[in-house]
Parts: sequence; C-alpha cells; structure tokens
Amino acid sequence: MTSQDAPSSSTISSFLKETKTAYLEAIKAGRGCEWTVVMGNEAGDLDSIASSTAYAWYASKVKCTRTVPLAQTPRADLHLRAENLHALALAHLDADTDILCVDDIPPTHPFPSTDFALVDHNRLQARFARDNPNARIVAVVDHHEDEGLYKDTADPRVIAVPTGSCASLVTLLFEEHPEAIVPELATLLLCSILIDTSGLKLGGKAEAADRRAASFLLPFVPSMKDVTEVSEFTATAVAQEGAPFLQELNATLQEKKASVAHLNTLDLLRRDFKEYNLTPAHAPSGEILVGLSSVPIGFKSWLSHHPDFWSFTEKFMEERGLTALGILTSFRDSEKVTKSGKAKHRREQMYIVRGDEKLAHRLFDALEECEELKLKRKTFSDYGVHKGFSTGIRARVWKQKNLDATRKATAPLVKNIIEGRSKVANL
Repeated sequence: MTSQDAPSSSTISSFLKETKTAYLEAIKAGRGCEWTVVMGNEAGDLDSIASSTAYAWYASKVKCTRTVPLAQTPRADLHLRAENLHALALAHLDADTDILCVDDIPPTHPFPSTDFALVDHNRLQARFARDNPNARIVAVVDHHEDEGLYKDTADPRVIAVPTGSCASLVTLLFEEHPEAIVPELATLLLCSILIDTSGLKLGGKAEAADRRAASFLLPFVPSMKDVTEVSEFTATAVAQEGAPFLQELNATLQEKKASVAHLNTLDLLRRDFKEYNLTPAHAPSGEILVGLSSVPIGFKSWLSHHPDFWSFTEKFMEERGLTALGILTSFRDSEKVTKSGKAKHRREQMYIVRGDEKLAHRLFDALEECEELKLKRKTFSDYGVHKGFSTGIRARVWKQKNLDATRKATAPLVKNIIEGRSKVANL
C-alpha cells in the first residue's frame, strides 16, 4: 500500500468516520481482506478503545497501511461506560458516529478480513479465526501475560508486563514519530493511562513506561499549551502523585467509572465482561463457556437494591450459554474510612455454576485454598438477603483480602482450576 492510499484525515474524528465508512463499503464489495482490523479486548474499557484508535492512526500515518479500529463492544452497550464517553468527548469524538462496533459488521461467515492487529490482549478470539484459514496477526501491543503467539508474523510485537496501561505502550510507538501525534489523540491516550494507573499514583499500578508515556503526551494535550516550559514541567509532574491537573482529570474519570447507580443487573454484568472457552478437567471431551464480570459496586448495596439480581443473573448466563460466571466487585466502602478520611477499597468475588455439581465443588474448594486471592467465605445472609437462584444453580460468595488481585490475576487462576493445569495459564 502506498502513502497515497492512507487516509488524509487531519483529525481523529474525521479519520474514524472515513475509515469506518470505507471499511464497511469494502466489505460489501468483497474487499474486506484489503484492510487490517485492529481490536482491543472484548471488555471494551477505555484502554482498549484508546489503544485500538491510536494504533490504527499509527498504522495509517506511519506505516501507511489501510487499518480500521474495531470495538468488540455491541453498539447498545457503549453507553454503559460513562468514563469512556467522557474521555471520547474530551477528545472531540462521538461514540455514536465515530466508533465502529462489532455488530456494525454484516453477519458474514467467516469474518470478512484476514489481517488483525491486537491491542490490550494477545490471542485472537475464536470467532474471528473460525473458518478463516488465512487469518494472520500482523501486530500485537499488550500488557497482559505473553501467551507466546504470533512471533513470526507480528511486527511490532510489544508485550510488556507489568505495565499499567496498554495505551502507554501504544503511545511509545510514537516517540520516534512525534509529528504523527495530534491533540485529540494525546488527550484520549492520557485519559486511558490515568484511569488505569489511578492518576499515576505512586506505589500503585503505574510503571516507568506509563510515566514516560504520560510525559511524552502532556505537551500535546490542549489544556497544557499555556504551561511555561512544558517539557520540564511535565517530566516532573508525572513523577508526582500530587500533580493537580492530572489528579483533577483522574478524579473525574474515576467518578464517572463508579457512577453505575442508574444501571440494572443485566447492565452491570455486561458492562465489563470477558468470556472464555475452557476444557474442564473432569469432562475433557467438550468445552464450556466461563464468564468474568467486573463490577464497581459492592454486593451489599447491589443485592439489597436490586431484587431482580437472581433472575437477571440467570437470564444473563442462559443467553450467553455460560456454565460458570464469576462476578468480581471493586468499590469504595463508605461505611469504613482510612485515617486520611477516604472510603476503604474493597473487593469481593461471587461464582455461580449452572448444572454441573462437580465443577462447582472443584471451583469453590480451590478458590478458597488460593493463597493469591486470600478469599474469606461469606454467606448471603451477611448481605441481608437469602440466595434466590433456581434449583440446580450453585453459588458462593467471598470477601477478597488481596486488594491488588484484579481480573487480570484472577482469570488465569480460574482457568487453571477448571482445566486442572499444573501451572497457571493466562487467559
């Protein structure tokens, strides 16, 4: 592909609109294979949206390849993440008109493209490879555990663990091409880095790559244009938790992320959901579907205010064909405060298993013995409710004492338990 073929858009919004339209037209004409599709993971968080958008821009402007970003989030679910919408608005992007969603693609089989770039994950999902023998991974940029795939085809292939945000790794691709960064893109990437690292908090998830990326981006962010000697200022600011302008933006993003009071149980379960195909050790002849939903609200508040939790959770599992569902909560407990007056951070886990008693026993018992999670068993009566699931559905709930163990840590443990592997495998 020559440089004349690359989109000439000067803004991210026009670039996204043009590539979205051109790609859908190419599919209709049977030319979807002429495009590289760049995707974040299916949870559709800001890191995936920002990273896929930025990598598509990089591939188009720097590598001169015809590339389109695709969100694995159904269009109806875009509104479930207020923090995404806020960051997109700051970057002058409109989710409804600019973002290409997975259900915008005509339901063809196999998937109409063969070249893929993966960001924020490093294994192509089965639905894109199924009956698609020419499927090829041409790039990987990720901060999850390396599964060792696509070493012969992916260029670049950047997998750095630990790194707080995948957006940081995508940002660093631009260090040798700073002329390709535009203000809207810098804003979007910075928002992703902040929300993933709690504002570059010292002692938190932020790593050297995250601070380096933020320092690189800040001079391009419109609100920083008037700061005197910005290059020296930003290098210092990103190394300090107390940098006011960063903390203000982070506080707004975190507040938006936690604002879920208007969502019902189905919304909360699908808002940040990942699904896995696993082969259980006790029944190796077939695969089962296992899901993990991350939810920013505690069970005490959720169960007491949503009496439909039981029926909606069953419906959610039935519609997706899930044998097991894990619900991982992460929230601030207003009833317990730290010495500084902040509400304490809490985590909980609940697992629901349908129609497989052996799996339920295996999963529940192993989770309770897991030293990494440090789970303390609770009863539903501890939350002021009685278990309301149908007969044949088994459920158990725990308080999680290891507050550092996110879904990124939990998912490989669950896979190891279900599949009976001797070593923890990454999902």
